[in-house]
Amino acid sequence: MYHIKEAAQLSGVSVKTLHHYDKIGLLVPLKSENGYRTYSQEDLERLQVILYYKYLGFSLEKIAELLKEERTDLLPHLTRQLDYLTRERQHLDTLISTLQKTIQEQKGERKMTIEEKFTGFSYQDNQKYHQEAVEKYGQEVMDQALERQKGREDESTAAFNQVFQALAKNLKNGLAATADENQEEAAKLLQAIRTYGFDCSIEVFGHIGKGYVYNPEFKENIDKFGSGTAQYTADVIAAYVRTNGES
Repeated sequence: MYHIKEAAQLSGVSVKTLHHYDKIGLLVPLKSENGYRTYSQEDLERLQVILYYKYLGFSLEKIAELLKEERTDLLPHLTRQLDYLTRERQHLDTLISTLQKTIQEQKGERKMTIEEKFTGFSYQDNQKYHQEAVEKYGQEVMDQALERQKGREDESTAAFNQVFQALAKNLKNGLAATADENQEEAAKLLQAIRTYGFDCSIEVFGHIGKGYVYNPEFKENIDKFGSGTAQYTADVIAAYVRTNGES
C-alpha cells in the first residue's frame, strides 16, 4: 500500500490532483479511520491508465466513462493506448521527414511536389480530432476506424489530401459547390471516410462537413490547401447531402 504522497511521487501527479480524482470518483483509494488515503497496486495501475488517456487528450468525464465500461480489465485500455501512441509516433516521424525535406528544398538541395509539402498534415492524424470524434460518435466507432487505418496511414492521408487539393483547385477556378466535378469529389471523400474510417451515413457526413467550418482547427488545417477551402468543402458536402439524403 502507498500513502498519498508516495503515490504522488511515484506517478508525478500532485497530491491536489489525487484529491480531485478521489472527489469525482475517478480514483478512489482506501481511507483509514483517521482519514488517510492509501493506494493499492491496482489503484496505481488504474492511475497509469488515467494518465495515458489524459496525455491522449481525453476529458476526465470521458475517462471515467471508459473505465466504467471495462471496470475489471485494464488490458483493453492499455492495448488501445499503445495503438494510439504508435500511430502518433508514426505521425511525428512523417512530419519530421517532411520538415527535413523542406529544409533541403530551402537549401536548394532538392525539389518537393505540392503533395509532399502536405505529407503528414492530414486532419485525421491529429489526436485532438480523434478525441473529438470519440466524444461525438463513441469509442466503438473510432476503434473501428483505427483498425481500418492500421498499416494504411499513408494511403489514407493521400486519399483525403487528394480530395482537398481537388476542391481547392475547383474553388480557385470558380466552380459552384453543386458542380458535377465537386459532387464527384464529395463522393470520393465519403468513400474515403468509409474505407479508412467508419461506416459513415449521409446524415453524419453532413455533420462532418459542418465541422470543417465550425471547428477552428479543422478549418485552419483544411484552409492550408487554399484560403476558403474549408467553407467550400462544407458547401460541397451540404449540396451532396441534399441530393443524396437518406429518407
